[in-house]
Amino acid sequence: MPFGSAYHMVFIDNVAYSLFLLSIAGFIVLYLIVDVFWAFRKGKRDYTDILMGASVPLLLVGLYMVITGAYGQFTWPLPGSYNILFYDPLVSFGLVILSLAIAIRYKVRYDYVGFLGLLVGIMTLFYGIQGYSIGLTEVPAALLTLYVFFGIAGIFSYPVSLILERLPGLKRNPWAGWYVCLAIFFFAMLMAVLVSGYIAVSAIPAHLLSPP
Repeated sequence: MPFGSAYHMVFIDNVAYSLFLLSIAGFIVLYLIVDVFWAFRKGKRDYTDILMGASVPLLLVGLYMVITGAYGQFTWPLPGSYNILFYDPLVSFGLVILSLAIAIRYKVRYDYVGFLGLLVGIMTLFYGIQGYSIGLTEVPAALLTLYVFFGIAGIFSYPVSLILERLPGLKRNPWAGWYVCLAIFFFAMLMAVLVSGYIAVSAIPAHLLSPP
């Protein structure tokens, strides 16, 4: 089970699939960062085609997370406080992904999307720490790990958005701090999506055996 046996009561398949989508969205963002980085290393300064290509799956995944997360907030399909613990960050992360896709499509500044990501990251850290401290789940270490890494990735999405904004016009080697921020963001996002994917995969057998 994702965060404890309480999830078997109702609507568990949506939770597992949402965790998969969190991983998928994270991997798409990581792939985008790697693609832009290698294009920069090869001397390319126009990343429009790369960004536009990423915006399509990001738009679809972000839209799904916002819709299903909002549904969870309105209907409370999970037991008690789990609805707050899971669906609030899901909607927030979906909004960040959706905002990035829209910013790319309309060619507007990315720093406001990054600032939104920073605020959502701080919020996610708070949710994870509070959920862990009150022992809300049967696997608090998994909960804390997931929320902390997503929180750190959200916080560092702000400097990454600034880098993405300024990279096309860069005429000299980037500041070393850029590489540090990218490395922290990349590591935190990678760990977050791996943990999210692991929890989702571990939940599938139980979901298939006992559907709601």
